Amino acid sequence: MAGESGLSQAFSKFAIAAMTMQNIRKYLTHGGLVIVGDRTDIQLLALNEGNAVLITGGVDIEPDVLDYANKKSIPVLRTDFDTFTVASRINRALSNELIKKEITTVADVYQPQAPTLLEVSTVKDYLDLVKKTNESRFAVLNQHNLVVGVVSMRDVTGKKNSTTIDKVMTRNPRLAKFDMTVASTSQKMIFDGYDIMPVVHSDSTYAGIISKSDMLRSMQESSEQSQFSHTLSDDVANAVKEVQSYYTFSVEPFMMNNVGNIANGMLVEIISNIAARVMTKTKNKNIIIESMTLYFLGAVSIDDGLEVFPKIINETRLGATIDFEIYLDYQIISKILVTVQIN
Repeated sequence: MAGESGLSQAFSKFAIAAMTMQNIRKYLTHGGLVIVGDRTDIQLLALNEGNAVLITGGVDIEPDVLDYANKKSIPVLRTDFDTFTVASRINRALSNELIKKEITTVADVYQPQAPTLLEVSTVKDYLDLVKKTNESRFAVLNQHNLVVGVVSMRDVTGKKNSTTIDKVMTRNPRLAKFDMTVASTSQKMIFDGYDIMPVVHSDSTYAGIISKSDMLRSMQESSEQSQFSHTLSDDVANAVKEVQSYYTFSVEPFMMNNVGNIANGMLVEIISNIAARVMTKTKNKNIIIESMTLYFLGAVSIDDGLEVFPKIINETRLGATIDFEIYLDYQIISKILVTVQIN
C-alpha cells in the first residue's frame, strides 16, 4: 500500500497491537513488524518507531498513514484476514522455516575436495593413495571433473598394479547433492551398501564425498542437540508411554482419518517410534525402517486406550525383525511386522 522502497528489509520481531498506545511502546523495536487493525494512532506510532505495519481486516487506510510510510520508506501492508488468522499463519510459517533450517543436509557434513582418482589411474596409484590418506574408498573422475565411479580395496584385490581404475571401479554410483537431507542420503547408502557417496555441484562436477560414519555421527548429534519447533513426531513421542515390557497410547483426535479410524500413516509413525525405542534399549544405536507390513483386524475410536506388545523375533549385527501386536480391551486389533537396519 505504501513504503514500497523499504520492502527489501528483513523484519527482526513481530508484535500484535492489542493494547493502548502507552502499553504498546515497550513492544516496538526498530526493524520490527506490527500487526494492527483500524487504529490510525497505533499505525502512526509504529511507523514513527521504525516498524513496518500490517493492517488486518481489509480496512481503509488513512492518507496520513500512507504519506508518512512513503516519507520514511517503511512498508505498510494490508490483508483481508483477521488478526488471529494472520498471527497464526505467520507463526506456522516461522515454525516451518525453523524446522527446515535445523534439518541437517549433505552440505553441512560432506568432506570437500576429498582425494580422488582418475579413470586412467592405475591400481598402483590407488594403493599409493591408500598409504597416503589411510582411506580405502575414493571417487573416480573423468577429464571433465565428472564422477564416473567409485573404487574400494575390494575392487582392486588380486588385480595387477598396471590395471587401470576404469577396468575395476563400480560404475554409475548414486550421487549426493548439497540440498539432500542426511537422513534420506543415509538410507540410500545403507540400502545400496555404500560406505561413501560422491557429492556433486548443481552442474554435476565433483565437490567431495560424504561417508556413512559422517552421517551417522551427524544424526546422533542432531537427536541430542535438536532445537526443533514442535512437530507431529513430537506429539507421537509424547503420546506413547512405556509400561514394563509393552507400550500404551490413547487414540487422540489428531491420529484419526476422515472415516473415524486411526490413520494408516499415524500408526506407521507410532510403530516406528516404538521400534526405535526397543532397539535403543538393546543396541543403543540408530535404526532405519526397511519394511513394514500392517494387518488391521479391528477398528478403534477416539479415546481408546491401546497396548502395543513388541517382540524381536530375529536379530543380527546389521538388522532385526520385530513383531508388534496391538490390543484393545484384551482383543488384538492389529499385527505389524517391521524389518529394521541397525547402523
